[in-house]
Amino acid sequence: MIHRIKHITCLILMHVFLFHFIGCGKEEKDLTSAVQQKESSMHGGKVQGMHGTSRPDKEIEAAKAAVEANPNDPAVYYNLAVLSDKKGMLDEAVDAYKKATELNPSSEEALVGLGKVLNKKAKSDEAITAFEKALAININNAEAYEGLGLVHVHKGGPDEAIRLFNRAVAINPDLVESRYNLGILYAKNGQFEEAIAEWLKAIKINPKRTEFHYNLGIAYTKLGKLEDAIAVWQNALENTEEISSFLYLIGLVYIEKGDAKSAESFLNKALEVDPEFYDVHKVLEELYRSQGMHSEADRHAEIYKSNYSAHH
Repeated sequence: MIHRIKHITCLILMHVFLFHFIGCGKEEKDLTSAVQQKESSMHGGKVQGMHGTSRPDKEIEAAKAAVEANPNDPAVYYNLAVLSDKKGMLDEAVDAYKKATELNPSSEEALVGLGKVLNKKAKSDEAITAFEKALAININNAEAYEGLGLVHVHKGGPDEAIRLFNRAVAINPDLVESRYNLGILYAKNGQFEEAIAEWLKAIKINPKRTEFHYNLGIAYTKLGKLEDAIAVWQNALENTEEISSFLYLIGLVYIEKGDAKSAESFLNKALEVDPEFYDVHKVLEELYRSQGMHSEADRHAEIYKSNYSAHH
């Protein structure tokens, strides 16, 4: 019987959401670090930012040259701000956005961009001012409501954040960040049906985002809808790059369902895709031991032990 290892799925699978918010400016927590504790990760292994090197950035240099050539054109400052924000140069982005808004006070885009960067810098009050100025120009600016929602996430006001994200998607139903963030807030409140509804819409808008599939599947497991979780993660295998992670998750769900054969199949497939996914060996050890297959269990235990010791 495999009920002896269900505590593994309860600990690893049933209680782990990715409670990070898109658009906050912080490094996004990746699927592997939350579920697998693998040494390498999809998002965490990013190349160091431009501020870590002395080499000039050609795009930034070109944008600055455009500013020098057209010092009274708000568009060139806006372009420099967007580029600086993208490259993590937040102080430079703030300065460029402010100059763009000085030259064109009615620019909603520049005000919203300024608010987003200020929020990333944890300057909540200044961010609110920028977003409110954008809304004074256009009361139906969906991105301004979205930005205000993120500010209230930072300030610890989830109810107001939910109201603002809902206002944003009422104006623009395709705002995927608001959809995803609403799902996070609902899940934190234990409102899993509402979270599922938002994440389904988010996946329809952008089926490539790993965390959308991951959290949606976890929400289904919270409701005991294991077949739905499997279906979501099967879909993720076709749409994301985290193949081994989703194979692993499907294997855990089959353990929860009591289907040892299917669990073994998916867990071994995860190892085929990523031979260094050592946590799988621990689960397989328990799975084989529960079935009396002690030689196989011992083999996986030794692989896990030797590699766990090497990395800790």
